Amino acid sequence: MEYEDVLRQYLGEFGRYQKLAAVLIVLVGPSVGATMFAQAFVAATPRHHCRIYKNDSTATYGHPSERLTFSVPMEKVEDTWKYSSCLMYSGTDGRSTWNNQTVTCIHGWEYDQTVYHSTIVTEYDLVCGRHWLKELGQSIFMVGVSAGGLISGLTSDRFGRRPTVLTCIVLQLTAGLTAAFVKNYVTFLILRLLVGGAANGVFYTGLTLAMEVVGSSKRNAVGMTISLSWSVGIVFLGGLAYFLRDWWTLQLALALMSVPHLTYFWLLPESPRWLLSNNRAKKAKISIQKAAKMNKVTIPDDVSDKVTKPKEKEPGEKSKKYSLIDLFRGPSLRTITITMSAVWFATVAVYFALVIGSADLAGDPYLNFVLSSLLEIGLCLVSLVAMEKWGRRPVVGGFLFLTGAACLAVAATPEERQDVIRYISLFGRCAIGVTFATLSVYTPEVFPTVVRTMGLGVANMSSRVGGILSPFVSLLVDVWPPLPMLVFGVLSTLGGAAVFRLPETFAIPLPDTLEDAENLGRKQKAEIDKTEKRSESEGDHDNFSYIGPAVVSGDVSQNNDFFNQT
Repeated sequence: MEYEDVLRQYLGEFGRYQKLAAVLIVLVGPSVGATMFAQAFVAATPRHHCRIYKNDSTATYGHPSERLTFSVPMEKVEDTWKYSSCLMYSGTDGRSTWNNQTVTCIHGWEYDQTVYHSTIVTEYDLVCGRHWLKELGQSIFMVGVSAGGLISGLTSDRFGRRPTVLTCIVLQLTAGLTAAFVKNYVTFLILRLLVGGAANGVFYTGLTLAMEVVGSSKRNAVGMTISLSWSVGIVFLGGLAYFLRDWWTLQLALALMSVPHLTYFWLLPESPRWLLSNNRAKKAKISIQKAAKMNKVTIPDDVSDKVTKPKEKEPGEKSKKYSLIDLFRGPSLRTITITMSAVWFATVAVYFALVIGSADLAGDPYLNFVLSSLLEIGLCLVSLVAMEKWGRRPVVGGFLFLTGAACLAVAATPEERQDVIRYISLFGRCAIGVTFATLSVYTPEVFPTVVRTMGLGVANMSSRVGGILSPFVSLLVDVWPPLPMLVFGVLSTLGGAAVFRLPETFAIPLPDTLEDAENLGRKQKAEIDKTEKRSESEGDHDNFSYIGPAVVSGDVSQNNDFFNQT
């Protein structure tokens, strides 16, 4: 008897035990989402110009004065004349003539405090010739996110979901708190790297844990609710940043969001599915008994003993330790790993290109950020409905095709038709948003329990490479204006085509072993065909002949519970 059978026939697919685990992971989402996008405010670049005298303060920014007019040159930016951000006249008395040569800022910069009181940029003067240091900081953060996904995948599959989540929570809290008070930019970057890795680890490992404890028919709703909590955190970040306009207070508040998660040392359960897959029979039995008690159901001793019975080993055989190499051993799992990584690469590369382009709007940056985040919530709901109706593979592939069509249409539209380009780009941005949300649920379902978070880590790392390369593709606009969108359109189309090499997982039990992954999709199809043939031979007089396909779709759980209520 498998764990999935215990869920359906005895434990229940979504009892109190599963609801507790799901809610705990949902509550992690907001802190992770806010942390991931904090750079938008923590490292924002306000308007600035050269400081004229060494002892001037930022409070003098923009004050109309004769000395500013004669000390800082004007330059035309997007049809508007503004004070230069990086140059000043070379005279030392502050009243040089217009014929004087310009030099870079000698005494530093004065910053506009209308929108941001202070940011990392103003703290360390990351403007003009030092602007690259800000971009370096974001790249290092993304490296941390990528490495965190891979490392947490290795530790989660080796040591368990629960200890990995708890370790990431502590690391995210301590590194985040320390980052709010450091006075050295290099140290700040190192701490942000750790925060990014921990946040990514806690989210995807937690997502895996939640999807492993619930039944097949509930994975869709649970997975999408967790993804939705990420977007809620982004909305919360916009409101929090509006009231906390100093970077260190915002960073401190974001770190403190992890404090309630310390209670998970007492509340968060381990995944029974992971315990069983790693042959930890005693702990698995205790975990299943606790779940039964919480769900107020009784599991017969013989059933409990059967499902937790240790797997027989050959004489002298040691416990199997899985590694990244196992993702590439079997032909089917190898195809799944490579294809899923490629799809994530294409999705995130196009996602960042379209999101960054749509975010470049005039008006209040806080309001724009919140509105964009609310759109993400709406797209998650669209993804939930679409997956319930069509499954995983058609939604991911179909919306990638729509994204590709939108990008190619933008590339073919004349530049003077900016109104048409804007609407097509918004359509593409929505399509890629649905794809992104669906992939978050789809990815854990195609990898077996024994290497599930390792597979997630590899796909996640590939996605971050796409995010890092995306801005460089956008630079191709200098070669030929339509070229970036042409590249993104082709990339989306190829990604959409690749998806159909993956197995469909909607309402199918999660694979636990490497062998299960090799048979994923084929085994379920064989069961359906076998049941249909049996039903045809027996005739329509037996109304119960269609229970077989129902088992595969996950809908029989309710019927099973009904039959057991005697």
